Amino acid sequence: MMNIMKSLALGFLALSLESPVIQAEPQDIQDEAGYATSTLDARVARLEKKAANQPLTEVVREMDRLKEELKKLRGQVEEMHNDLERQSGQMAALVQKNAELEARSPGGTTTGAPASPNPAATAGEAAATGTSVTGSPDQAKPPGNIDAALAAPKPQVAPPDPFARQKEYEHAFETLKAAKYTEAISEFQAFVAKYPTGDYSDSANYWLGEALYVNRAFVPAREAFRKMIADFPQSAKVPDAKLKLAYIEYENQQYPRARELLSEIAKNYPNSATAKMAEKRLERMRQENR
Repeated sequence: MMNIMKSLALGFLALSLESPVIQAEPQDIQDEAGYATSTLDARVARLEKKAANQPLTEVVREMDRLKEELKKLRGQVEEMHNDLERQSGQMAALVQKNAELEARSPGGTTTGAPASPNPAATAGEAAATGTSVTGSPDQAKPPGNIDAALAAPKPQVAPPDPFARQKEYEHAFETLKAAKYTEAISEFQAFVAKYPTGDYSDSANYWLGEALYVNRAFVPAREAFRKMIADFPQSAKVPDAKLKLAYIEYENQQYPRARELLSEIAKNYPNSATAKMAEKRLERMRQENR
């Protein structure tokens, strides 16, 4: 029986390693399934140790739980992939808009020296007025300060970078993906303070809550998710923010409230990936008698 247990454990370990995409994702994605403190390898190792003292059904049940967690991780990877695709589309739209603006803008003008007066016209004007065209050179020239003003180049003002907002958001997002959670929190806080509304503001608020959640700072994470839902009720991130609020209640052992929130998600967003994750967490709570 020991050999059977070991084969099952090793077989599941191979299954968990078959997707290089999941392994390549940052720690925040791996922590989506409850943010366990031990790795899958360690849990499989414990299965081997317990195999001799536990019935086969218990080992299989634990392996099924691990499989569910892997499915959740794959769902998170797909979610991040879709988010990046959306960002790429927005970038292409901005590039096209910027090109159209440049095409419509008028060409630059050059500043030259003032045209020399026509001698014949000057003589005619002098004859008509009875004045002489002869005189000192200083009388014929405009004041020197006027010449200086005409010749002085106009100061050039650099146009604002149309991609500044996107660059700042992507930098914060890359910091989060690199598992630099404290730095990511600071960058997302600066972003939402600078850009309270507009492109990427809803996602920035969501990922701020996510970074706080990974750091197990549940109180500010709850505030960030609630603010995101209140400020951006039409955002596609709202279901995910509600799911994280339910997870926070679960982590705080507020199981009735967690069950209530999870049930609302499953009801209000049927057939969505978020609803499926909520249903799986509800099933897990039933198995745990919570």
